[in-house]
Amino acid sequence: MPAENSVALAPPHDIQAEMGVLGSMILSPDAVYLGREKLRENSFYKLSHQQIFDSLLHVSDENSAADIILLRNELKKRGKLEKIGGATYLRELVDAVPTSANVEYYINIVREYAIKRQLSQTCAAIQKAAYQDGHDVEDLLDRAETEVLSVRHMKDSSRIRHMDTVLQGVLERLDTLHQNPGQLTGISYGFTDLNKLTNGLHKGEFGVIAARPSVGKTTFALNLLQHVCYVERRPAVLYSLEMGAEQIVSNLLCIHNRLDTQDFRRGTLSDAQWGSLEQSIDDFAGLPLYIDDSPALRIGDLRARARRMCQQNNIELIVVDYLQLLRAPKSRENRAVEVAEISAGLKALARELDVPVLAVAQLNRSVEKEERKPRMSDLRESGAIEQDADIIMLLHRPKNEDDSSGYGHGDYGGEVGGGDTDDIPASQADMIVAKQRNGPTGVCHMNFWRRFLRFEARATGVPG
Repeated sequence: MPAENSVALAPPHDIQAEMGVLGSMILSPDAVYLGREKLRENSFYKLSHQQIFDSLLHVSDENSAADIILLRNELKKRGKLEKIGGATYLRELVDAVPTSANVEYYINIVREYAIKRQLSQTCAAIQKAAYQDGHDVEDLLDRAETEVLSVRHMKDSSRIRHMDTVLQGVLERLDTLHQNPGQLTGISYGFTDLNKLTNGLHKGEFGVIAARPSVGKTTFALNLLQHVCYVERRPAVLYSLEMGAEQIVSNLLCIHNRLDTQDFRRGTLSDAQWGSLEQSIDDFAGLPLYIDDSPALRIGDLRARARRMCQQNNIELIVVDYLQLLRAPKSRENRAVEVAEISAGLKALARELDVPVLAVAQLNRSVEKEERKPRMSDLRESGAIEQDADIIMLLHRPKNEDDSSGYGHGDYGGEVGGGDTDDIPASQADMIVAKQRNGPTGVCHMNFWRRFLRFEARATGVPG
């Protein structure tokens, strides 16, 4: 690496590679396309090279081509020609490369050094902030991780793929489906009807389960996690902003063993139930489920933590409970704008990590006031959720003779009295798939056993 100062260490750079890129771009339109795709003005260390690169792109846009004469005139028009070394230096750039065939090699060298410089600058900024008073440690850690990861993304910023490459992947997937007709393309929900309607939870998709408080949306999410992690042994992470990890695990044990939540809390389980519970504790010891019960998480914190979890534990499903409790990076006067930022962040997370992200969300009071089934427009605080989500499921428990109290049973069984549950074995529940970007909408009918915190298929009485 050339060094311009024998005392102070110069930032990483390679002037010859930069000259090779610019000379190739003057010689070849194809080199201009490659340079535009993979480099930015600040990818070049030398200021004059930055100015030449920007002028080259402008000339190419204006004339569909770039040559030394057009470039010279553009630099002269900008008053930069003499500052970059005049027409003589432009000729040096062309003479530096006999052919543009090696431009991709030169581009990779320039990119590598640009990334190193950016990483060095990022670390210096983080170090400076660490020495200054008034910075919260959590904010510093979040900033450090975000900025370092953004440097990593510079390495693979392009997602351009040729049609042939994409088509080959589609054909391979279709061939697999043809060999196994009816096979789920996503992760099973654990309910046959819901699987048939949605074909499972798909990679890169952002889904929402929404309902009014105490209808059972969090309980449904726990039923889903019990199936994904215990039955299918797929790793998942739950970000619970409302409930502690101990309560979550207690509820999962009740779901798994069909234990009455009141008996579980009071310690009045029968000997047989205690035996079943002890056995399930051994089974749960190796469950690939990770629980983060940090309250008041910001969307940036959640995304940073999710990245680490996926890298370290090969996470296949992310569940967030619940969306409206997340905080935006900056406080907004308009809460709808804040929720829109959170929704967009969760959608971006699903795409970035290529895993399904499922968020629990609340509906507004209109459902109760009007005593009707919920609609997408009932999503609380932001219509942006409707736009961002790939699938929206609305959980509804209609009032009926067997469930006269409708919504008042509590998400986790905590409001259920001891005696009255024996007279009501189950209540009806509908999972309304109100939006599905890549499939049909519809309704899946289930039973909700509130004593056991279990959702079960209505037709068979057992999980699908």
